[in-house]
Amino acid sequence: MNGKKDRERVFEKSKFNMRIFYNLKNLLTKTRGKEAFKKGTKNLPHSFLVKGSQLSKYPTSPVSRQKEDLYFNQMSFPAESWDQSIRIKLYRFLRDNIPVLNSAVWVWTRFCTPPGHYEFKGSDDQSLLDKAKKVMDDMEQRIFGSSFQKFAGIESMLFQFFSSLLTDGAVCGEVTVSPNGERLDKFFFIDPATIRFKLKNGIEWELYQEQNGKLVKLNPFSTFYYGLDVDPSDPRGKSIFSSVPFVVRIEQRLLEDMHKTMHNAGYHRLHVKIKPPERFSFESDQAYLERANRYFEDTVEMMKKIAPEDNPVTWNDVEITYVGPSGHYSSSSSWYINHKTLIEDICAGVHLDPFMLGYSYGPAYNWAQIKYELMLRFVVSIQSPAGRFLEWLRNLELALKGIPLRCTQHFDNKKIFNLLEKYQAEKIRLENVLKKVESGFITQEQGKRELESGQ
Repeated sequence: MNGKKDRERVFEKSKFNMRIFYNLKNLLTKTRGKEAFKKGTKNLPHSFLVKGSQLSKYPTSPVSRQKEDLYFNQMSFPAESWDQSIRIKLYRFLRDNIPVLNSAVWVWTRFCTPPGHYEFKGSDDQSLLDKAKKVMDDMEQRIFGSSFQKFAGIESMLFQFFSSLLTDGAVCGEVTVSPNGERLDKFFFIDPATIRFKLKNGIEWELYQEQNGKLVKLNPFSTFYYGLDVDPSDPRGKSIFSSVPFVVRIEQRLLEDMHKTMHNAGYHRLHVKIKPPERFSFESDQAYLERANRYFEDTVEMMKKIAPEDNPVTWNDVEITYVGPSGHYSSSSSWYINHKTLIEDICAGVHLDPFMLGYSYGPAYNWAQIKYELMLRFVVSIQSPAGRFLEWLRNLELALKGIPLRCTQHFDNKKIFNLLEKYQAEKIRLENVLKKVESGFITQEQGKRELESGQ
């Protein structure tokens, strides 16, 4: 039984090594030729060069085929009138101009980029681990950023990674190697709005970029692409804004109407009624009109010059009344309720709650706590492709340097609240395990495994 497990572990390790080997081979040979590939792989361990066996029970190619009309969307628009790039530009406009959507991307991006760390697997040699650590530190500061950026490296790359993934629904980029083929050089992000897909033999999607009206095929070994919530027949991915443009349009129209209505009737205004003066018996028509107009203009001028702390003083022929809503909330309460409903719908579309975007509706502490727990689950699922992306870069760098190690990425999603309850629960769990060991229900080894498993 143990021999079978050992063979399975060797087989899995061989498959992993072969993936690294062939990715590295295609990356180097397409950039610097075969000489750079030989130089970059001369120090690789023998396990990288072992060819993995294939299981004969599985076919070498799928029988199924993918959907050919990729750009035919659910709204039944023809392909030429509705392009993915148009939607991406719309999502970016909404992000930059609608406060609630801008806040949603900000919150999600910061949620998904906590402090992280990586660890090496494959050897316990401290000198080898120190060498790999130095290689990773150098690569982090070099891999991303321009000469004018002082905040470069993995952190700034992750911010752009998640911002593109959440807004555009996809993230794409290309990595290059140094001229001598001994290390990774830079990672360049590619605008997802310029990415196009083509089917190869109805089986595999190929990446192309639209450049000056032409489609240029991208190198599949040096290019990274990940789509959020992809469909089997559509690998482009979906933005978190995909379900909110219609509601956002209604919400912005409501704000515009509310602005006009409140400006017209929602603020305190005065209505001044002036009775025309009595006409003298000896007064001509022209003289009476001039005197009445002069009296009217003097009263209007007096009202214009009244400061907020002044009071008007007139004869009893001037009546001053208030024009406005009958109550303080008669015009604003309906607007508030309608706008609140639309905001909640938009927040639901971006998978957040209103109180997480600054709209406080008095949520209970327990409900906020439960929602934050759910958010952490969502964050872990979104962080997975970023972790695989960083592992891809790190493992390529290690392979180029001839270091026989494998790197894994971890994100620190520790909660900063309820620490007391957490430690109390851990104490109770530890005491229960100790009591079971002391009572003889389980052995000491079983208790140790129970504590390590976290069950």
